[in-house]
Amino acid sequence: MVEVRLEGVTKRFGEVLAADDVNLTINDGEFFTLLGPSGCGKTTTMRIIAGLEYPTEGKVYYNGVDVTQLPSFRRNTGMVFQNYALWPHMTVSENVAYGLNVRKTPREEARRRVDEMLELVHLGGLGDRFPNQLSGGQQQRVALARVLVINPGILLLDEPLSNLDAKLRVEMREEIKEIQRRLGITTVYVTHDQEEAMAVSDRVAIQDKGRIMQVGTPHEVYDRPGNLFVATFIGKGTLLEGTVESCGDLTGVRVGDMLFEGVTTCDEEVTEGSKVACVLRPEYFTVREPPEPSNSVEGTIEWSAFVGPITEVRINVGGVSLLVDAPPDREYETGSTLRVYIPKRKTIVLPWMEL
Repeated sequence: MVEVRLEGVTKRFGEVLAADDVNLTINDGEFFTLLGPSGCGKTTTMRIIAGLEYPTEGKVYYNGVDVTQLPSFRRNTGMVFQNYALWPHMTVSENVAYGLNVRKTPREEARRRVDEMLELVHLGGLGDRFPNQLSGGQQQRVALARVLVINPGILLLDEPLSNLDAKLRVEMREEIKEIQRRLGITTVYVTHDQEEAMAVSDRVAIQDKGRIMQVGTPHEVYDRPGNLFVATFIGKGTLLEGTVESCGDLTGVRVGDMLFEGVTTCDEEVTEGSKVACVLRPEYFTVREPPEPSNSVEGTIEWSAFVGPITEVRINVGGVSLLVDAPPDREYETGSTLRVYIPKRKTIVLPWMEL
């Protein structure tokens, strides 16, 4: 398999900086996701890895070998595009066999590999159908099989599930992850869907305006975001502007009438009196005092919505609104008061930055 390394990769399209000094190492056999908002440069970065774009500056390495100027057809990569790009006049089997035919694979071997790949993606027996006779999920499987049948060293997936409905997206992301795990193939996945990225990835790179903002496991980028952009892009939460009242191993931050005591921060920029951001995840709140050290606030319920496993509640504390995930087994009347608790270690404190 293949380890991919990008060193100082920059890509300009005229005045537009699509990739800005990107430095990444994607490990052999890893499921690695490029995540970010639309237009952040993640697809451009993937296309540079594939050899479909060449960087303005920087180098691309496969297993330590410089492939920066190597054309895509010599890189042994396979890419699944957002629109699948299936040949409408070819059957499923003919679509899957296309790459093998280009490589002049013997007919019997090609037929065997196509049949094996269709079984792998749960399309056995559908080889004689045409793409317009398939569902969206089945077409996505054909596109995946067409790439995997050539045994690529790297699998590249550019928003492959964006055209599917919500339920099918969940099913297909599980199937893709299972296939990747079974094959052990190095995989680069592009998406703007946070939940999708968290569900399938070994590691995630958060990208914004061409720059890589943070790289880490799903747990790391969610629980320990490296900056305010990552903290607000990943997951839901309330963003509050505060001031540090005391600093050290345990920091106190005041936000309006609220004082969050004993929160932790390891950022050297956070000093006494500095302006900081507090990000409070709604699922970290409880309506009953937990056994671990916590801060508590009491506010007036502005709004609530039952959404199944939880009730989303918005409370007003001295003019500041907080979003809280509350238990669904009780009523939350608008205008009534509610006291909530959040563990001190779950309060995310970061240097303030303009988003």
